[in-house]
Amino acid sequence: MSTDTKTGAANSAASVGGLPTPVEPALSLQELSTLLVRHYNLHEGFYDLMTQFHIGTGAVGPSPEELSPGLMIGLTRIGLVKVPIAGPNSVDASQVNPATTAPRKRAARKPPST
Repeated sequence: MSTDTKTGAANSAASVGGLPTPVEPALSLQELSTLLVRHYNLHEGFYDLMTQFHIGTGAVGPSPEELSPGLMIGLTRIGLVKVPIAGPNSVDASQVNPATTAPRKRAARKPPST
């Protein structure tokens, strides 16, 4: 995602040479996991955040004369993985997204037979 696009007030600082500012403070791993548990409508089990990266190698440097071997890492996916035992960044779906019980409908009463 490029930060070169100038849309809205959030990028007004970037358009005058400043750095873009976050909309809100960054989410912790647990906060992001909680959002995903709710997004996927999960109600039980422990979940950890899963990330997928692509790694590339090549010549990198500030100029063609100063190239050296380097690595480039790109974050390509974020998701959840169910774990059997909670770790330090795990979320319990039953706590952060408890299942709601819908009220039961009463059965329609049959009229008495005559």
